[in-house]
Amino acid sequence: MTIEEAQAGAIVELRSTLALAPDKWPQGVPRAAAYDCRIDGERAVQFGYYVEVDAPDDPRTLVAQAGQHWEREGYELSKTQTEMDTATGQVYAVVARANGKPRASMTATKVRAHVNVDSRCVLGDPDEYR
Repeated sequence: MTIEEAQAGAIVELRSTLALAPDKWPQGVPRAAAYDCRIDGERAVQFGYYVEVDAPDDPRTLVAQAGQHWEREGYELSKTQTEMDTATGQVYAVVARANGKPRASMTATKVRAHVNVDSRCVLGDPDEYR
């Protein structure tokens, strides 16, 4: 897989997730953060895309919709729900992983929500993308 293919796959996943609630999420693609990773001991790069919004109307539904979407796409899910404090309330989270696909997650509270998509790790120098 090339760097361009890894980035494109992550962007497609991010856009499809944001499109689940277009009235909640901005629809643009943010600049990717480049992270170090390794493939068979060689230096490689992974691209992370992060989008955040303040005060989602229904954090539970937002996270549930993302989980259902990722499950339909063949991802395995890890879901959590935790009570934080009075100001934050419940924290709803889902992490989606699948072989050969970007990694995705969403976390939401009544204060804020974010979606994160990380590309597959591919051979390359992360410093070239920072």
